[in-house]
Amino acid sequence: MSNTSLAITTAEEPRFRQVMKDIQESVAAYYAETAAGGDLGGHVRTWLTRVQTLNDLFTEQLGDRSTYVAMFAAPATAGAELISAVKYARNVDQHLMHIVAPREDSVIGGTHGLRVYAFWEPIPAATHTLLRKGTQALEPAYKANLEGKEVTGTMLAVLRFFASLAPQIVHRDHRGEWTGFPLMSQPAVAAPLHPDEPFDVTAAAEWLNSRIPNGDLRVVTGQVTKDGTSYLVGFTFADQLSFAPFVETVEQVERDIAGGFIYLQGDVEANVEQVGDKFPRAQGGVFHSREDVTKWTAPVTQTKYDNDWVVSFSADWWSHTVNLEHPGVLPAAVAYEQRRARRLNALVPLR
Repeated sequence: MSNTSLAITTAEEPRFRQVMKDIQESVAAYYAETAAGGDLGGHVRTWLTRVQTLNDLFTEQLGDRSTYVAMFAAPATAGAELISAVKYARNVDQHLMHIVAPREDSVIGGTHGLRVYAFWEPIPAATHTLLRKGTQALEPAYKANLEGKEVTGTMLAVLRFFASLAPQIVHRDHRGEWTGFPLMSQPAVAAPLHPDEPFDVTAAAEWLNSRIPNGDLRVVTGQVTKDGTSYLVGFTFADQLSFAPFVETVEQVERDIAGGFIYLQGDVEANVEQVGDKFPRAQGGVFHSREDVTKWTAPVTQTKYDNDWVVSFSADWWSHTVNLEHPGVLPAAVAYEQRRARRLNALVPLR
């Protein structure tokens, strides 16, 4: 999002990474609340404050602050305009009696639950006149970047901007994933769930394939061929839990393995129990391995077989599972949405 890079010392990194973690977690908490039916305003106001904290630190405490401040000089960069818009809303919240809260315009959902998609409200003219002149000058940025825009999308845009300035401040979990991400898939919605995810479906599919899948490991339970394309199928596990099956071409499995991801082979059906009742927001069955997965599996020794085979569940079930991703069966955006849910959302669905 920005061609500018900030010079951040090793002594400065911990503080910036901690604030970035706060921002990331506030985005995840807001998004989770959109499915919980609670008050979105509190989460929005928390996010505004945390973003402004990082903005203040970059402006006033960073050794290389002159590089950051220069982005806000006229004409300001697109990223700087976005941060100015956040600052405007934050100042309204911090200094005036006006309650900053999003407008809940649409609800989307179905089999797997409802989710609210909220939008930034206009700031009334009477409220604007009460602001200091410096904050009033930020109103055009708010109108252009936030007002009327969907909240989650603008939150992700802010994360993208900060990460483009200083990738090293992104807070990551023990698997190397952004802390708090990916956000949980919502059926029939193809909007990005991750700060790194492109908007274009074709570019997003390439991005999804270029990174290793989320989770700890995968267990191959068969091969299914459709229209001449052979797929390895199975289940992704994280902490002995599986929330999603997977469907991968031979070439993709080989890329994943080359990238360091673990593929094993075994009979999932014989070694797991259904625990979906413990995860009401899961978008499908949830399996729990009774033992450490490595105790009933063996390393994958080949990625292509002369004949199709299946050891867990039926060949018909796997054929249907493959159809949801196979090119040409479903519209590209729908197929991508299915694949993203399987490859990206392999972790515990808390968001």
